[in-house]
This record gives sequence, structure tokens and C-alpha cells, in this order.
Amino acid sequence: MTGTRPIDLSEAAWGSWPRWLVPLIYLGCLIAFIADISVEIFYVPFGVVYIPLICTAVFHKNPRGVWYLACLATAMVVVGFFLPVVAPHVGHGVFVRAISVMAIFITAALVRHARTIREKLAAQTKRAEAAERIKSEVFTTLSQELRNPLQSLVGLSAVMLASCRPDQRPALTLVQNNGARLLAAIENLIDLTTIDDRAITNEAVDVNEVVREAAAASRQAAAERQVALALDFGQADLTARTDRWAMRRILENLIANAVKFSRAGSTIELATEHERGQIALLVRDTGMGMSPDILDRLGRPPEPGEFFVPLTGTGTGLALCRRLALAMGAELAFDSELGAGTTAILRIPA
Repeated sequence: MTGTRPIDLSEAAWGSWPRWLVPLIYLGCLIAFIADISVEIFYVPFGVVYIPLICTAVFHKNPRGVWYLACLATAMVVVGFFLPVVAPHVGHGVFVRAISVMAIFITAALVRHARTIREKLAAQTKRAEAAERIKSEVFTTLSQELRNPLQSLVGLSAVMLASCRPDQRPALTLVQNNGARLLAAIENLIDLTTIDDRAITNEAVDVNEVVREAAAASRQAAAERQVALALDFGQADLTARTDRWAMRRILENLIANAVKFSRAGSTIELATEHERGQIALLVRDTGMGMSPDILDRLGRPPEPGEFFVPLTGTGTGLALCRRLALAMGAELAFDSELGAGTTAILRIPA
């Protein structure tokens, strides 16, 4: 391809099985050639026997290797025509060998075409990966640039709320709440764009303790919307081998989503259960629920585009939850009905 480095389509790109298959093909072609020049076999199209030899060019780094092998196979066909003796029916022998040579070069042309397509696809994949990395870096940089002034804004509004006049409190509360929500969305975006670079650990985690921490971190936001958080632990000691950070981030976002759509005066229940070798973490609310369309999309595996474009109506929080659950080998499910609330269930191996 013009202007690009040749793509490595050698054995390393295919796995270990060509290590024994390719030498077997070479050996079989050598045995066939020796038989051709040793025995008077006039009517066998030996070029067909050499076709697998042409196909081995897909494992060569040199893209011209297919033509070298085609020329080698053609030379073997021609030599086999004259040795050990010339065929008694020259016209028929030439016809048979000509068909063999034609089959060899048709196969070579097809192999070269297939290799060209693979090289183009590999180059396009590399360009797409480079573009994705650039987009991720731009997204992360932009999010971090927005996060710093937002943190200052939220902190300043909290300080002003402590000593403001009564008529200023509603406006400052609105600024603080919206700033905190925007800050949380930016934090989720940063996590979404860097999730592939983060190593997911597998350590013993006290599940109940993580639930308590997530609840404590969410109580202020829940109190501002007049929503209560209730804890219900199925048993006192629940331990799972998973990533503590990922579990807490999932819980915090599930709780934030439940708070966002819950009515004032309602209660969000955080529960843990042990079921059939799994630990289930439940976040149950009595809010507006989700439509069947959103539930159907949440039930599908996350798509690559969801790193940056969350599902419509669910925000960046649930997009991050789905990616983290997939990365840590957990299962995230939702049971919801419009007007009757939602139950989010995170299942982790015990």
C-alpha cells in the first residue's frame, strides 16, 4: 500500500498452528515433485498438488512471496513434464500441465488479492485505534480542565450558603446542586475514557463495608432531595473477590441515579444477598422507573460507542456502571416498570 508500512501478516498474527502445518505442506509438495520426476505419470495435473504451497504465502511477511512460490510451482510442473521422459502424447501432456499452471496463477492472484484486503483492513483498524486514542485523550483533557473550576465553584457555593441571606439561599442551592451533578458527570466521563488503561484487581472485598461507604458518600445528595437511604444486609459477613474501586463506583452511580429519579419523601433501599455462589447488591427505588425501550438496551452488552455516548435517558452513570461490570466479570441487571420504580442488581461471584 502506498505510503504505509507493510502489515505483519506472518505466523505471529495467525497463532501457533502454522508452525507444523506449513512444513507439512512443503514436505508434501516435495514428495509429489520427487514422484513426478521419478515415475512416468503423464496424465496427473501435478499443479493442483502444488496449490497448497501457493496458499502458504499468506504467512509470509514479504507480499511478493506469493509470486515467488507461484514461479517455483510452475518450474516444478515444467520440470516434471520433461523428467524422467517426455510424455508419449505431447499434446495431452502440454494441455494437462497448462491447466496446472493456470490453476497455480489463479490461486496466486486470489491469495494476493485476499492479502491486499487484509492489509487494508489492518491499516484501517490501526488508524481507527489511533483516532480513538486521540479522541480519548482530548475527552480526558477537556474533562479535567472543566473539573478544576467546577470543584472551585461547588466549594465556593457551599461557603456562601453558610453565611448567605435567606433570599439568596435558593439560588445558591441551585448552583451548588447543578455544579455537583455536572462535576459527577465529568468524573464519569473521565472514568469512561480511561477505563481501558485501568487495571481491574481481584482482591477479597467486604461487600457490606463497601455498601456502607457508598451510602455514606451519597447521603448528602439524597438529603438535599429529601430522600432516605436504608440498608438491609442479608448476612453480617459477605466477602467477594473483585475490584473494590469498581464496585464502589458502580454503587455510587446506581444510588445517584436512584436519587435523581425518586420523589421527595421516598426511601431507597440498599440490600445485599447471597444466592447460589453469587453476591447480589440491590439498589431499589420507588421512582418513575424506566421505559421498556431503555430496559431492552440496558440488557444488551455494551457497545464500543458507549465509551463516549451513553444510552439516551440514562446519563453517563449507567454507561460507566455497565462498562465496569463487564470489566470486573460481574452481571448488572435492571428490573423496572414505569411509575413503579427500579431495582438495579449487581451480581458478583462470592
